[in-house]
Amino acid sequence: MNSNLPENSNSNISQKQQNSTDEVDLIVLFNYIGKGFSNLFKFIGKLFIYLFKGLIYLLKPIVIYGKIIAIVMSVCVILGYLIDKNKPVVYTSNMLVKPYYDSKFQLINNVKYYNSLLSNKNYEDIAKIFHIDTVTAKSIKKLEVNPGPETETDLIIEYEEFLQNTDSVTASKFTYEKFLDRRDIYSPKIYEISVESLKNDIFNDLEVGLNSTFENKYSKRLMEKRNQLLDFQKETINSSLVKIDSLQKVYISVLEEESKSQSRKGMTISDGLSFEKDKSVTKEYELFNKEIELRAQLVEIETERLEEDSLFEIVSSFKSVGNQVTAISKKYMFILPLIAFILLYVVFAGIKIIKFIKNYEG
Repeated sequence: MNSNLPENSNSNISQKQQNSTDEVDLIVLFNYIGKGFSNLFKFIGKLFIYLFKGLIYLLKPIVIYGKIIAIVMSVCVILGYLIDKNKPVVYTSNMLVKPYYDSKFQLINNVKYYNSLLSNKNYEDIAKIFHIDTVTAKSIKKLEVNPGPETETDLIIEYEEFLQNTDSVTASKFTYEKFLDRRDIYSPKIYEISVESLKNDIFNDLEVGLNSTFENKYSKRLMEKRNQLLDFQKETINSSLVKIDSLQKVYISVLEEESKSQSRKGMTISDGLSFEKDKSVTKEYELFNKEIELRAQLVEIETERLEEDSLFEIVSSFKSVGNQVTAISKKYMFILPLIAFILLYVVFAGIKIIKFIKNYEG
């Protein structure tokens, strides 16, 4: 037993050394973790300090030159108020239209053209286009065309139509969000046309001229092709109906002859009708159902013709009297002080930066 004591003592010593090594490794690990958290907190603290210093530097020109900025902005407020009070009142009104046969492209291009005429003060051409006098044409400030109101349901239906008309590979890559991002001014089905004018009672007079903005050869040709196709389908269906009517008369005459005839062909069943007679009745019933189907198609064709029988449809007309434009973005009382503040801040901040650069010695 005494000979085993050294071995046991050596094993105990090595175990203690191993435990001591593990404890040292844990201490080192915790030190590393502690230093990591300490550096992270120091970085966050420095970041807040730099942000605070940056905010102070940004606000410093305002505080130093606050009186000058306040005085200039007050003057701009008074000046803007006087301009707003003395400038002519502008009125606006809008109409909603639903273009067909790609006439929306002509609409958008024409509105751009009208605005270019207004900017060039070519009021004679404007008067001819809208069938108004030159004085009324001079009162028009600008025209705009924007997407009309759209509900979430309308957008979902449009997205489903897009998927149906697209191959499966492309459709799988187009999410609903991506579809919405790709939409542009030419995507909507309804458009809002707005007009700004110095007169508040000219908007109804402009509708006649605006209606002509949809006129173009391409759209007219598309409508003619559509009508020709509908006429062809209608002729084909009417021809089929004539044939069905003739066949129905034949089957009716056969049934009348069979009912008068005393001799029966084929096997007679319990109700007194023959197999051939039952067959004639079945054929007549099938023809009757086919006739109903074809007449329903005729109704659909006429409905389609009535729904899109022009290049556009007015959803909502101009109001007889326009509304006064009261947008804050068009009030000089707010625009001038804002511009003055931005310019003064840039100037004073620039002065401070130039002084810093001059005094900087590395």
